[in-house]
Amino acid sequence: METKSQLTERPPVVVVMGHVDHGKSTLLDFIRKSNTVAKEAGGITQHVAAYEVEREREGKKKRITFIDTPGHAAFSAIRARGANIADIAILVVAADDGVKAQTLEALSQIREAKIPFVVAINKIDKPNADLAATQRTLLEKEVYLEKLGGDIPWAAISAKNGTGVEELLDLILLVAEIQEYKADPAAAAEGYVIEAHRDQKRGLAATLIITNGTLKSGQAVLAGRAIAPVRIMENHMGKALKEATFSTPVTLVGFDEMPEVGTTFKAYSKREAEEARSKYIASIPKKSAPVQTSSEESQQFFMPVIVRADTTGSLEAILQETARIGDEFSRVSIVQSGLGAISEGDVKTALAGTIPAVVIGFNVSTDSVAEAIARQHSIRIERFDIIYKLTEKLDELLRDTRPKRTVEDVVGRAKVLKQFSSRKTEHVIGGKVTEGYLSKNGTVRIVRRGTLVADGKIHNIQANKQNVDRVETESEFGAQIEAPAEIAQGDTLECFVTRTE
Repeated sequence: METKSQLTERPPVVVVMGHVDHGKSTLLDFIRKSNTVAKEAGGITQHVAAYEVEREREGKKKRITFIDTPGHAAFSAIRARGANIADIAILVVAADDGVKAQTLEALSQIREAKIPFVVAINKIDKPNADLAATQRTLLEKEVYLEKLGGDIPWAAISAKNGTGVEELLDLILLVAEIQEYKADPAAAAEGYVIEAHRDQKRGLAATLIITNGTLKSGQAVLAGRAIAPVRIMENHMGKALKEATFSTPVTLVGFDEMPEVGTTFKAYSKREAEEARSKYIASIPKKSAPVQTSSEESQQFFMPVIVRADTTGSLEAILQETARIGDEFSRVSIVQSGLGAISEGDVKTALAGTIPAVVIGFNVSTDSVAEAIARQHSIRIERFDIIYKLTEKLDELLRDTRPKRTVEDVVGRAKVLKQFSSRKTEHVIGGKVTEGYLSKNGTVRIVRRGTLVADGKIHNIQANKQNVDRVETESEFGAQIEAPAEIAQGDTLECFVTRTE
């Protein structure tokens, strides 16, 4: 058990959150004097990344670890995970745009994680920036800022030119001092997996945030059921490390299976790691038998898709987004997914189904053999580097691929007030439109006390003793309708049109 004397000051782990395009990554770029935004497709962060920076305060060098979370809506789960891992959050709000949907989502996640936060009102250099209006919208969302009747620290900044950024960093360190984050350097390292990917040359790798203890060469890390020996360990700049301590983000290479993002990890000896894994696997509840799908679900059309992505975070977001594509009649079905380049095996799997699958790659390449087989068998391979373009394409492909079906749209309803004559299949009635419209040559459904009697066709309509093409709501009319069953007073006529989609 840790004693007070063993505990030392731990640098804070800070997550930067807020609406897309409000300047989160630009802020981090200024702080660490690099430019990852230019490397990210469309200027949108597609991955979680962690960076360590130094800041001098009261003559002492202090470290801060930043987690950069993706801004696109698809990465909601990753952002929530970031808030749960971090000690402090920075809520970035643009002074020219104010509080938006993802600002509120971020605020909700911060509050749910119960961590302190600092507000950074960004883009104050913009001509249309309105600091007072932004402060008012924050107040409306119960974000009570310091010096404005509340206790939440804030800074007005320009991430582009650096105005106010030093003040923001001082606020973070001040909050960290108040919170008194402590850890034990002598303990076995533990923390969280914040990203995982397949390195084409070196194998499975993960980005870890150490929250306690020291990680050393020669140890082994267990994350969920994945084990990696501590041999190839690097800091966020790619520099090799022999050991790393709390709040430090490290990349560890050599996992024997892909660790799950968001899971905790702990350092052991190799033998202890294997024993801990066996206990962990034994503790996982057995999965129950699959639930039988209803006949309605079995009649759905499923477009098979194979997905390859560069990181587990990206793959998770893609699977989350593709689950939303489609409707009760047709959906996207992920038949296979994984990390790394599109391979020959992926294309052969795409060929194996009754319906050839579409192969999707996100930030990955396609090997030459896979490309050749795909061309030969007309297997579609689509590659993307922005997630919303991927989902837009899948939506379009689903619309083009699914079987066409006939849809009926009810355009109007009428009440039959009088039956004038009925001869075989020809019926003359009087009625009143209660909803929408009825049209000449339109198809009608005859409903009696909630039961369908027959379908019919309107051959003629009259209003005010004049032949018309259409009668609208509240209009009384006379109509000649062809139907195989008699139309009686009190019946409802439903006029509908059919279309193919």
